[in-house]
Amino acid sequence: MGDAARLNAPLHEDRKLRILTQSDPFVSRFVHEVRYVLKRGWYHPVLKGVDPIGKVFMYRVNDYHEVKDIQIPLAYIEEFCQAFAELLDNYSDQNIDVAILTQINGLGIDEFDEDMIEMFGKIGFTRSGERLIRGGIIQPRPMTEAIRVLFEQHNLHQSSRFEHESLAIKSSNGVRDDFALRGRCHMYRMDLKAMSSANRLHQGVNLHGHQVRANYDYFQRLLTIRGGDLPEETSSIQIEALEYFGEASDPQQFMDRHALRRSEFRKIIQPMIRTGHLVQDDRNGFSTIDPLSVQTRGDLRRAYLLEILERLPVVTMRQFSRLASKIFRAAELKSALQEGVEEGIFIKGFLLEDIHEVCWGRPELLDRAAELPPMRDFVLPPSDYLTPYFSDILRQQFGFGSAYLVFKDEEPVAAFKANTRNNIIDITDYVGEEKGLRVIKEFAWEHQLPIEWSTRVALGQR
Repeated sequence: MGDAARLNAPLHEDRKLRILTQSDPFVSRFVHEVRYVLKRGWYHPVLKGVDPIGKVFMYRVNDYHEVKDIQIPLAYIEEFCQAFAELLDNYSDQNIDVAILTQINGLGIDEFDEDMIEMFGKIGFTRSGERLIRGGIIQPRPMTEAIRVLFEQHNLHQSSRFEHESLAIKSSNGVRDDFALRGRCHMYRMDLKAMSSANRLHQGVNLHGHQVRANYDYFQRLLTIRGGDLPEETSSIQIEALEYFGEASDPQQFMDRHALRRSEFRKIIQPMIRTGHLVQDDRNGFSTIDPLSVQTRGDLRRAYLLEILERLPVVTMRQFSRLASKIFRAAELKSALQEGVEEGIFIKGFLLEDIHEVCWGRPELLDRAAELPPMRDFVLPPSDYLTPYFSDILRQQFGFGSAYLVFKDEEPVAAFKANTRNNIIDITDYVGEEKGLRVIKEFAWEHQLPIEWSTRVALGQR
């Protein structure tokens, strides 16, 4: 058939069922007719060909879809389920694969027969109480249980703390200061600077851009995870500095050789310290970091992510992203979590009370909460590597981006900012409940530092 004959031939009416948005070009051509039939409001119109036949009240909440109601004639329900599954699958590239369905045609799930529930079950929905969920489970637990197990796994719980600081420093990777180490041991006899010489610790930059003290192997692994390649703007004298500190450590000889002042020398080495190619050793010298000779860097990055997840009882996608750092793509994080779900290590769904986010949890760790005694009253310093886990609580409840977080009866009750220069805890801002003040006094007594108050105290604000 020629083009002219094909154009003159009658076209078959398109009767495909589609679930679209009101801004879709297919809908916008006759949006007034759609709104005349389906009324005004924010919803996804359902069209059979060009005829509006129903609507889906669905919106995104954090990283899942909340489907409040589906209004569709029962004659089209089977065809609708297929189109609805395609709609939800289209959000997988945005890492949204969980949906909760509350009502169908204005009726609760309990009011429908098993045939209707089974029809939605074919596209991945399972019943959980009075709702249907796709892509996860609903087993909420108290937040206090998750915090108790989290601190126990990271040696902050009183039953898992180390006996003294020497054992704590050997099992900790990337310690920023004495505050981050003191909470993990019962006795604290030497400070971090003194232990750096005894344990031959180096000082460098971790994946979050913070200066930490750790052994050489730790920084070697981080550089391999970063990629190990020098930036394109690296100068010849910086390359020469890397070669020099690969064999020697005395910076004074390098400065004398090139007639450099201390300020000029710092400008040369600071970019290489930030990229992880150079670290400072325990004798105030410098050492060049050589990347590990691994065949696939992707396996090392995946192993690093799995180590983070190994001791987390419950974690959300945002918490995992902040703990891992910005160098990891969202697809890498989601792949590590999905791998754990497929292997049966993690469960996925709504696992914490009052947390409207999809969580990944380890059932064997969550079940241990009943066996552990309640967590002691505690102050989590901003230098601790677990602080990104509580960044949402700091920001939403107390209005801080980074601060000391006070726990009382396993709940965050206050947060404060403080300067710790001159061996004094100078509190510059406090927001929270009054009962958190006693916990701060115990925190200062444990560190053997006096407290000073320099500015406002906002009690009762959360």
